[in-house]
Amino acid sequence: MPTSPRVVSIGPFHRDTQNLEAMIQYKWSYMVSFFQQSKDSESSLRSLEACINVIYGLDEVIRQCYAEKINYTEDELAEIMLVDGCFALELFLRFDRSLNYIEFEDFESDPVLKSPWMITALQHDLVLLENQIPFFILELLYDAIRPHVIKCEPPKSVTSLALKFFQPMSQKSLEKEPVGADVKHLLDLLYQFYYLPAPATGACDLTIDRVSLKQTSSWSPSDDPRATIRSWGFGCCALKLLESGIELQVGSSTEDQLLEITFSEGVISIPQQHIHETSSTLLRNLIAFEQCSISSTHGVTAYAFLMASLMHSWQDINLLTRKKIYRHNWIGGQEYSTQLGNILDKVVAKNDFYYGTLYNQVNDYRKSYRWSRLQVFLRVQYQRQKGILCATYFSTTWKVVSLFVGLTFLLLTTLQTYYTIHPARR
Repeated sequence: MPTSPRVVSIGPFHRDTQNLEAMIQYKWSYMVSFFQQSKDSESSLRSLEACINVIYGLDEVIRQCYAEKINYTEDELAEIMLVDGCFALELFLRFDRSLNYIEFEDFESDPVLKSPWMITALQHDLVLLENQIPFFILELLYDAIRPHVIKCEPPKSVTSLALKFFQPMSQKSLEKEPVGADVKHLLDLLYQFYYLPAPATGACDLTIDRVSLKQTSSWSPSDDPRATIRSWGFGCCALKLLESGIELQVGSSTEDQLLEITFSEGVISIPQQHIHETSSTLLRNLIAFEQCSISSTHGVTAYAFLMASLMHSWQDINLLTRKKIYRHNWIGGQEYSTQLGNILDKVVAKNDFYYGTLYNQVNDYRKSYRWSRLQVFLRVQYQRQKGILCATYFSTTWKVVSLFVGLTFLLLTTLQTYYTIHPARR
């Protein structure tokens, strides 16, 4: 799976990548449009000055947000922050059609917005850990420009504006944004909004680090991926859990975060996940985000292992889809499962499993003998045998006809045999 940007560079790491040069003109065009909130050139100039003033003087603070040394001068780094930040904000404003930030004709003629492939590529690029700028830069630029925005009624927070750009991953309402959260960058925003952040026990390094993606491949010779999945999963697939008398259901609360998987009275409740084109990319980068964290309990990593342990075959994926735990578009569950497995093949799991309590609860329940478990088991077996019967004998009209013809011959043969052995008395 690619870990480099497809169409646009954000931040200093991929600025000079040759295959991304085509997007530079659109970045500058979006920045100019971001300042031109009216036809008044003086107003545009004031907007530009306001944004420049909030960027300059933050060189040292910006450099501290990156784990690697930035080989750009103060002016060059400020230009990167200004252009990339304004491009991202203008993109978010244009993308949210409910704001009516631009006219419909302008929206349709925009080469960036009119292409679904381009939007998907941008969503992919903006969640890459190595393709970020500090989130406070976006906040400063947005706060500086918001008083000058006359094209629409802009949202009060850049947080809600940014979340609208990314397709929803769960049932959680977008109106509920992280309050008072210290957001590092866009990837961290999605991490805090859609997932339940694991409680840290000490200092946590959350700087932007492109090396962290490579760190997810650092296996030691003694590491066994299959053993890791067994110890970080349920130990059996979704279908086997159901056959053992454990129900699976989608989380009932629309405010659930994706890590809030619970178990009660034989039912595992899993919040619904929306699978789309950037899901595997986002998950890979969130895992890398945790891998480079000093003291994280690796909740997202554990979540990925747990969900992978449920999907051993297409029957498991179909079951999760029928239960509405997975909701996907043209990206099929089988493809997502394969991508998930490829990600986890090169991830080092920690000893302290985030879902350790859940794992023990499920295992204890499976070992116990309950009437409710027997009921679920019998129901599952009945549904399975009924499905096999229907698929074998009732899937087509000719099979139904053949079945009845066969039953008729069987009945007639039985009657003939009976009357041959027991002839009618006269």
